[in-house]
Amino acid sequence: MAAALIGVLAGSLLTSRANRMHWSRDKQIDACASIVAESTRIQLALRRAWRHDEPVDWVPWNVALGTIWLVGSPAVVAAAATMDQVFWDHSEQFIQQTATSETAWKEARDRMEAARLDFINAARLHVDPRHNPLSQVPVSRPPLPHAAGPTQGLPPTGHAAPDRSRGT
Repeated sequence: MAAALIGVLAGSLLTSRANRMHWSRDKQIDACASIVAESTRIQLALRRAWRHDEPVDWVPWNVALGTIWLVGSPAVVAAAATMDQVFWDHSEQFIQQTATSETAWKEARDRMEAARLDFINAARLHVDPRHNPLSQVPVSRPPLPHAAGPTQGLPPTGHAAPDRSRGT
């Protein structure tokens, strides 16, 4: 009878530990997914602020950052902090509409997307160390308009550019 009781207690402890680990992992994945989604939203909001004078709502981004600070590993938190710093480095020129060209947007966009990719790779590695790093940003976007020429506004394929009114 004592052996059965010890077996039940040991099984209960192992099950409880496994459940806590699964819960923690699920929370970490959810927090990472929120960071990716909110970073994309902020990037598009900065573009709309610059082009259409729309306000940027930072609250969801800050909530996502707070969540990752609570459940993320140090490497994932550091990658999120780097992404936040990139937003800070570039936000004023788009919110105040002082950016002077599409080239300024391209440089900022490329830094934002590189920071997002670094975050994604840090999160993937934390979730499963067997994951290989990704090298492509997780969004597709049309190229920026060219300065001049008969194909102005056309991508290299020669087809009409997609509707850019969404603010990419």
